[in-house]
Amino acid sequence: MAGSPPRLSRSTLAFGAVALAVLLAATAVGGVAAQEPQPETDNTVTRIDVAADGSARWTVQIRTRLDTAERVAEYEAFQTRFRNDSAQYLGVFRERMDGVVANAANATGREMHAADFAASTSIQEVPRRWGVVTYEFTWVGFARTTGDSVAVGDVFEGGFFIAANDTLRIDAPAEYDIEAVAPDPATREDGVVSWTGRVDFADRHPRVVFVPAGGAGDGTAAGPTGGGSWWLLLAVGALAVAAAVAVAWSRRSGGNGAASAEPSSESGTAADDTAVLTDEERVRRLLEDNDGRVRQATVADELDWSASKTSRVIGDMVAEGTVEKLQLGRENLLELAEDG
Repeated sequence: MAGSPPRLSRSTLAFGAVALAVLLAATAVGGVAAQEPQPETDNTVTRIDVAADGSARWTVQIRTRLDTAERVAEYEAFQTRFRNDSAQYLGVFRERMDGVVANAANATGREMHAADFAASTSIQEVPRRWGVVTYEFTWVGFARTTGDSVAVGDVFEGGFFIAANDTLRIDAPAEYDIEAVAPDPATREDGVVSWTGRVDFADRHPRVVFVPAGGAGDGTAAGPTGGGSWWLLLAVGALAVAAAVAVAWSRRSGGNGAASAEPSSESGTAADDTAVLTDEERVRRLLEDNDGRVRQATVADELDWSASKTSRVIGDMVAEGTVEKLQLGRENLLELAEDG
């Protein structure tokens, strides 16, 4: 008989009427016995790919760090049990998600259902070694569509929660842009927003509104911000500021911007090198300069970052496996991962 699936770190993803106990929670479920030892969960990555018709493909990865030969052997044994009885694991997941979606339909008054379930397990190098259990399904009717706008959030009645080091990512439909998002994400680029836990979202949040690329939608899905034209006013204002800065720079450089861009001394080379580094690369360089270990507060001081930005960057690096974060009293001690 197979053992229970790996336990989620505190991201049960539960919210009010929708009660999303994603991924079989911490106890043995459905007829899947719990006699065999199970791999611990180090973090969970949830990705929601939204489509223009309001459906969404959910992919939830439960990740276990395989940093010793013993943990690798334990995970390989679990993989054998999982693959020999994957239908039973998937059956329990399907039963739970069907209930979740039914509750969401009652809460929102929209027709919706879950379909196309899948489950798999693998060992990945990203760049460190992880054991990964992946559950997938399509939530038909997940987002609200009004005209051309697609709005995510009303199914999260009562709020939403992701635990420390866990990640939630929401992707825009193909050829759609992000019109509005709340709360502010840890990252936002190319139609993708993501948050790194711990985050306790408010009622009906996270909220993301998508509109066709190059258009503003009809504004009806934008929520309490009013019409859909506010972002256009901001864009026009930003362009005006950019134009003013460009004119001022041109006058300051005597009308020859290219000539003023040349480095004037050897000291300018180091500044240029620093300017092109990403935030993660700057943290890595700081760690390397300090024998691979530094306090998180030191990162904020040395790089002149706010506490929130420092926490966000470090959270992303921990999720990627390039940095380890250790609790040292009331402070966080950062350590460059061995594979990094």
